Amino acid sequence: MKSGYSFYISGIVFWFSFLYMTLGANHLYSINAAAVEMARIDSLELIHKYDEACILTSEFLEKYATADELDPALLSRAYLKKSICLRSEGQNRESIPLIEKALGFALQTTDSALIALSYRELGYSNTIVGNYQQGLDAYSTALQIDTSLNAKENISVSLNAIGKIYELWRQFDKALEFFFQSLEIARELNNINLIAVRKASIASVYKSQHKFDLALEYLEKSLALETELNNQVRQGYRMDQIGEIYTIMGEYKKAEEMLFPALNIFRENKILVSESIVLNHLALNYMRMNEFDKAIEYYTESLDIAEKIGFNNMRQKNYEELSSLMQTTGDFSKSLEYYKQFVALKDSAYNEQARRQMLDFQVKYESEQKEKELALLNQERLKDQLRLNQARQQRILMAGILTVLLIILGALYSRFQIKKRAQLKLASANRQLSILNQTKNKFFTILAHDLKNPIYAFRNISASVHDNYAELSSEDLHYYTGELKNTSEKLCSLLDELLKWAASITGRLKPKKESIELRSVFQGLAELYNPMIDAKKINLITDVPEGHFVWADRNMTNTVFRNIISNAIKFTPEEGWIKIQSHMNSLHTEIKISDSGIGISPEDLPRLFDIGNDSSKIGNSNDKGMGFGLFICKEFIDKNKGRIWAESQPGKGSVFYIELPSKHNSTIKP
Repeated sequence: MKSGYSFYISGIVFWFSFLYMTLGANHLYSINAAAVEMARIDSLELIHKYDEACILTSEFLEKYATADELDPALLSRAYLKKSICLRSEGQNRESIPLIEKALGFALQTTDSALIALSYRELGYSNTIVGNYQQGLDAYSTALQIDTSLNAKENISVSLNAIGKIYELWRQFDKALEFFFQSLEIARELNNINLIAVRKASIASVYKSQHKFDLALEYLEKSLALETELNNQVRQGYRMDQIGEIYTIMGEYKKAEEMLFPALNIFRENKILVSESIVLNHLALNYMRMNEFDKAIEYYTESLDIAEKIGFNNMRQKNYEELSSLMQTTGDFSKSLEYYKQFVALKDSAYNEQARRQMLDFQVKYESEQKEKELALLNQERLKDQLRLNQARQQRILMAGILTVLLIILGALYSRFQIKKRAQLKLASANRQLSILNQTKNKFFTILAHDLKNPIYAFRNISASVHDNYAELSSEDLHYYTGELKNTSEKLCSLLDELLKWAASITGRLKPKKESIELRSVFQGLAELYNPMIDAKKINLITDVPEGHFVWADRNMTNTVFRNIISNAIKFTPEEGWIKIQSHMNSLHTEIKISDSGIGISPEDLPRLFDIGNDSSKIGNSNDKGMGFGLFICKEFIDKNKGRIWAESQPGKGSVFYIELPSKHNSTIKP
């Protein structure tokens, strides 16, 4: 549908461009001149001559801001550039009205990407000045537009920004949810720039949760990527964040080693917001070191910059920490003075927000009244224009007819796309039907072969014992009863797997999840299989630390572990080894079961967990089952929201990996 829509929209743009070209040489010259000037501004930005670009942008707006019939996209871009110039000078609040103008012009176009960009810039400036709800609304709108455009890089940016707002609101779980979504897209795009920023955002939340080791781990990875990219400014951001964590951890010298280089970077690049932040972090570091004179010096510098650029969040933080510092030094009068300023600023933020809301309502009301008046004036003006420009009407009519034709073509193309999608859905349904058919065939194969053979063997052995009982020695009886025992065990195991599989595919088998401590589970399994292991002189190594857990159904996971360990024993030659290991992080636990067995060929590996495989053609061992257990394993692991896979080479053993959630709330996959 999107493809068809874009097809006929591009046609509309083409024909209206043609019409505009016929309206007059002077008008055409004005449009071309504006486009050339905007291209020049773009080229200056590309070579990082931002001061010159800002000067030309101001001149552009003075010349064209009130020009009639100028392309609104050009005006929108110009206002966005001007707002960024103001932000670079620390005038964050003053940038907001310019972005709102840019958004107004963007909405007059069909350029969805420009509209989304305007909303993102509006979200950024509102967030900087502390208007978090307005920032969230703007970023959410940008996210909806970019999602419809499938603009993944911009989607990642908006998700990260929304996560940052939730972090400022101290809703850390929700913030992490957005950050990890953003990181996943950055990894999908293989965009190292985005990956570096997303890791830093995740680290910031971990710092707020006092998970300092995790925060440092993510920040150091981010700093390494920024260094690889030679991105000096963002290196400064990461060093500042690392320095702040070292201060909190009491490692003040390490903090200095990070904070001073960051400060130099921000001063060289004239990034006043970040300079104010890092000065505040240095002040806190010296206050913790009881070097109060230095702390006061850096707090004062940070506060001066924050007041200059209207950075209210940092003003509040400086006032609050200066109040605490003065209380520590015994200067209670100054402590009280700073605390009053902190409280007044905090209260004024709420009052300012209420005042701005009232102004917004007033402006909206006045705008509606003016729009009504303008509508009446425009009606008269349009009548005059229609009477004086009949020729133009004819051209517009022709353009309209052509546009309708293009819309019809677009609609036909859209229907073609819908039909194509329906065919894809049908193909998917056919694939599902094929899988169900394979499942049915597998079931009848089991009944016809794997179930029939042990039953026949059981009947033949029991009949032989019954018919020849008087002639059988005690050794013969012992042998036959042993065979009966082995056959019955195999039959019971097969029936058990069939029943579990039947319950699974009919939806009657529901996982009952709980927290399972792995060490005790594998110790119990080692005892269970000890006779088989001793018989083959296999060395079983269990390297599962205490405190490693999974959140899953105990019976299902035990079935999976038993199946894989049993297979490992079966296919490992005498005096071989089997090793069980686990690794746990905050989201998942990975269990690794490896052996020195006969291995699996590369062509057989992809078919291990496939219901449609022919087990008689997989592997080289004479001791084969029906190949049904591994399919059950995959079914059970899927039901517990985990993964299972294998790695192997013929003659070099096999490794089976099982990944399961480590705790109940493990819903985010980094």
